[in-house]
Amino acid sequence: MKIALIAMNGIRAYDETLLRLGFSLPGFIERGKAIASLPSLALLTLAGMTPSDVELEYIEVPDLGAIENIPDGFDAVAISSYSAQILDAYELADRYRERKIPVIIGGPHVSYLPEEAAEHCDAVAIGEGEAIWPEIIQDLKQGQLQQSYGTIFSWFDMKDAPMPAFELLEPSKYNRLTVQTSRGCPHRCEFCAASILLSKKYKQKPKEKVLAEIDKIKSIWRHPFIEFADDNSLVDPRYWLDLMPDLKKRQVNWFAETDISVAEDDVMLSLMHESGCVQVLIGLESPELTGMDGIELKSNWKLKNWWRYKQAIRKIQGHGIRVIGCFIVGLDGHDSSTIDRLFDFIDELDLFDVQITVQTAFPGTPLYARLKNEGRLFEETNWRKCTLFDVNFAPTNMTIEELSRSFKSLAAQLYSDKLTTLRRRKFKETVRAARRLNV
Repeated sequence: MKIALIAMNGIRAYDETLLRLGFSLPGFIERGKAIASLPSLALLTLAGMTPSDVELEYIEVPDLGAIENIPDGFDAVAISSYSAQILDAYELADRYRERKIPVIIGGPHVSYLPEEAAEHCDAVAIGEGEAIWPEIIQDLKQGQLQQSYGTIFSWFDMKDAPMPAFELLEPSKYNRLTVQTSRGCPHRCEFCAASILLSKKYKQKPKEKVLAEIDKIKSIWRHPFIEFADDNSLVDPRYWLDLMPDLKKRQVNWFAETDISVAEDDVMLSLMHESGCVQVLIGLESPELTGMDGIELKSNWKLKNWWRYKQAIRKIQGHGIRVIGCFIVGLDGHDSSTIDRLFDFIDELDLFDVQITVQTAFPGTPLYARLKNEGRLFEETNWRKCTLFDVNFAPTNMTIEELSRSFKSLAAQLYSDKLTTLRRRKFKETVRAARRLNV
């Protein structure tokens, strides 16, 4: 039996003006390029628990060529996709089904909309894939695929996590590899469409498994860059204080997503730098309190900690760790003047880099449910606009056109060569100043 594992990776705006901006502003797509270069850890993980008598081929969608000429010769096809590319995934699935090749589709989008997905595939994989993949393989062999497998929040213990099949990748094509240390997040942000949609509780992978994955990566790539594919990697300091000395021995550079609480511990920050952390991405969301109230649904954590932003970022960057600050444009209460103030706020923070997105309602999120109930979603099933750059809802204090226009204007300012270079220079000055104070 031969199965194709097809990854629908990458970031692409729907709006034509944004597409043109992306090509003309290198800073605007720098992070997008990094994400697009990442292989699908979900598919590689499933590959790692597939029996050896099943032949696997890992394929990135851009490598398929024209959809009319897709490769065949497979006994089944498994597709992993997200909302923005789900319509392309359905089209691809339809093509394979026309050739009588069974198709399985998984991911957060179809986990919440299995009836929609079922119109385009033979089986929908719902929830965490590790919990259901062995059954899918067994049914494939017997020619008895069920219409769906799994449930939302079905439990998978990460101590049983398989070794991802990194060997399926072409080494010359990749150097940035993903490793997952945890799933879920202690915070519950209204807009979040990450693993929190599939895992109700925050859970961590045993340290030994994480290190084994990095060792396997290093056996294939001489100098890999590790991107920890967690929603909030560093939220448990004890785990990382135990892990980082072993990371240091492996001499890898790494990236993680976290929150500003990491700035509370100087020992933690020093160990992060020493163990190879070169960059963290932190969701800051708003330049002012407007829009922050209720964005984190459990305890309003982000609202309570907003006042610490400047001090925390300067402290993190003072340890030589670059901060990418993420902001959401179009939160409730934002207007055009808020977006103008965001430009000044970013300048004050002296961030190494910045990522701006438009508030986006993804299916399955509390935000989607709220905006739908309020009648503020338009084209509510036009998933191509779930890109984080396109507007798919009615803002509170702006028109749709004003929000879209303001976002494009802000992007053009922030990602100019001049300001990108200035941010890099300010970061170096911050590091030098911190070192002088510690001498």
